[in-house]
Amino acid sequence: MADSQLIQIIRRLDAMRNDRTGNRQRRTFEQFGIPVCEVTYIRDQDEFIYVRFRPHERFRFDDLDLVAIEVFNCLYDFRNTF
Repeated sequence: MADSQLIQIIRRLDAMRNDRTGNRQRRTFEQFGIPVCEVTYIRDQDEFIYVRFRPHERFRFDDLDLVAIEVFNCLYDFRNTF
């Protein structure tokens, strides 16, 4: 059985948090090959910055689960507009 989309998002975000190669880690999340949102993890502040491209929104989260839910909702909304 394949992992749910939410678990895949959580794994990507957790990998960002666990990567020690730099202070900032950035990941772009796409749907149908189109960038939909972006998450940047800032190690010094233990904080995620979530940016949704349409409509443009920007939020800060200190909880991995909350940013994962935002990414999931963003991808879901985009996927279901077509």
